[in-house]
Amino acid sequence: MKKFNAIVYDKLFLQAEEAKEQGMVKLAAGLLNTLGSFPEDENVIYNIENLQEDVYKQLWNVAASVIKYHDLNSVDAEKVHNTLEVFASKIIAEVEQSLGVDNSQIGPLESNVPGESK
Repeated sequence: MKKFNAIVYDKLFLQAEEAKEQGMVKLAAGLLNTLGSFPEDENVIYNIENLQEDVYKQLWNVAASVIKYHDLNSVDAEKVHNTLEVFASKIIAEVEQSLGVDNSQIGPLESNVPGESK
């Protein structure tokens, strides 16, 4: 999983601290839990497939919480899988929109296609 770069890491950390001071405990906890212990400044290849896989894996944590909440004895993993794949795509699109990201362009960490230079 790709980590935040140092610039956005520091900004989000400060926003988490500010949220904590303002009593926005849920926001602060969510940010601090997401940030991890340190940023990453290495430009590693991170393509749309990596993004979708990371979101899908995190959604399994959400599904696990729902399963635990309902104390289920049986789960159709394939049904959950299909639902999570659909939600992963929807969540990515919605978050990109909320961030003001043009999702019609490839991300800056995508590998170059033959003949392309950055």
